[in-house]
Amino acid sequence: MKALIFIFIIVPALLSCNKEKASVFQNRNGTIEIHRCFCDPSAYRYLIVVTDSTPKIYYNPVNLPDDYKDGNYKIVFSYNLLNDSSAVYSNLANDALIELFKVRNITLTAIRKISK
Repeated sequence: MKALIFIFIIVPALLSCNKEKASVFQNRNGTIEIHRCFCDPSAYRYLIVVTDSTPKIYYNPVNLPDDYKDGNYKIVFSYNLLNDSSAVYSNLANDALIELFKVRNITLTAIRKISK
């Protein structure tokens, strides 16, 4: 009897689990933060900072629409985690380039401005 329960209930439940589902997040609150590195004229990095967690979590949205790149907006967003990350660079006083930190890349599935 226990074998039948295992076969008909536990096995299908285990097979229905998918790692991709664990990487989808919806309706998170955040702000857009602009980071500028003077290593290249177009070296802007637009990061999303999750504000509903402590400590702060930074993400690099690979498909951020252009109308979100002109200010530090408060947003609500949904996203999928990607398997890679990006480096955020800065300049020292002597113009040397350093890596500040790495951020996880995400693909936005929805985004909405709350305020500026």
